[in-house]
Amino acid sequence: MPDSAPIRAQPVGVRAAPATVGPPRPSRARGAGTGNRSGLADSYRLALRAAALANARLDDLSDARTLLAQHPPLPAVVDADLQRLQEVGPRLRQVFQSVTAGGEQQAVDELNALLTRYRVRPMISGTSAVDWHMHVATPGTPRSVEYVAAAVWGLAVWLCERGIDRLGVCADPECPTAFLDDSRNRCRRFCSDRCATRHHVRAHRARRRATRP
Repeated sequence: MPDSAPIRAQPVGVRAAPATVGPPRPSRARGAGTGNRSGLADSYRLALRAAALANARLDDLSDARTLLAQHPPLPAVVDADLQRLQEVGPRLRQVFQSVTAGGEQQAVDELNALLTRYRVRPMISGTSAVDWHMHVATPGTPRSVEYVAAAVWGLAVWLCERGIDRLGVCADPECPTAFLDDSRNRCRRFCSDRCATRHHVRAHRARRRATRP
């Protein structure tokens, strides 16, 4: 049976992965309740999880705990969580790589397969009119399933809203980081200014060496 998961309210920052995007954006999904509840509509914030998981190094449980550390609640992270993240991370990376290589249909097919495996089932939760917020599964769902379902949903919606060409892999040969292109002109090629500068400096030095007598 497909896994399903709650998408909780807290924004996610992932220390296990390199930086993948520019400055954070304010949440667009605030309901009538209080607090910072991003919900299903904030596709950019949720898509960040997909990029983070695609970039994460997941050698052991410590790495998995670091990835999930800012995604409450805080039940124990177990071997099954690590195995699930190790399975999904490369599949998400393949989505970014397929887009970069011009294989848009392959990227969509892979993302659809993940959406089928990790379904979201939205429901309203809360205790009063000032506390309504969205969940997409029953309590007790494994944290890794919750994380993956949120990530896959967010990436799929962000892709459809902004365009599939907004997914990329850093053009610096020494940096394999997947990223979301949030530039105005859709021309981002590097995951960060640092990688862009490093790449251009190397190219400039190579041209100078090539023109020396």
